[in-house]
Parts: sequence; C-alpha cells; structure tokens
Amino acid sequence: MPRSNSDIESFVQAWISENMRRMPRGPSATPEIDRLAAEITRAARMQGISGRELNCAVGDIDEYLSEQYQRNFASP
Repeated sequence: MPRSNSDIESFVQAWISENMRRMPRGPSATPEIDRLAAEITRAARMQGISGRELNCAVGDIDEYLSEQYQRNFASP
C-alpha cells in the first residue's frame, strides 16, 4: 500500500537523525553522501517504500541528503 508523502518524509527525517553524523573534514563529502543514499534507499525498501515514492516525497535523495548535511552539520 502506497504511503503518504508526509509518512515518507517522517521516515526520512527519523532515518537521518539516527544515521547522519558529522563527517571529518575532507575534500568532499560526496562518497559518504552516496553511501548514505544507498543505505536509506535500502532501509526504505525494507519498510515497503519504493524508490519512486522516496523520490516523490523528497526529490533526488543524494541532493536531499547533501542539503540536510549542509544545514545540520557543515561548519559555517
């Protein structure tokens, strides 16, 4: 059964709060964001959330995770 966007957004926010942490300074956070995107996609599928549903709720997951990281963990 398809879930509402708000249910999916709640899942994503809960997952981020449990799994996203400050990363050591380095040239790029891209490899870590890619890893997190694969993990959240896998976790969503285990909850019955398709990649399409995830994309409809939050957009491109890599971009969304990058934005969330910048908002919550990047140094000013």
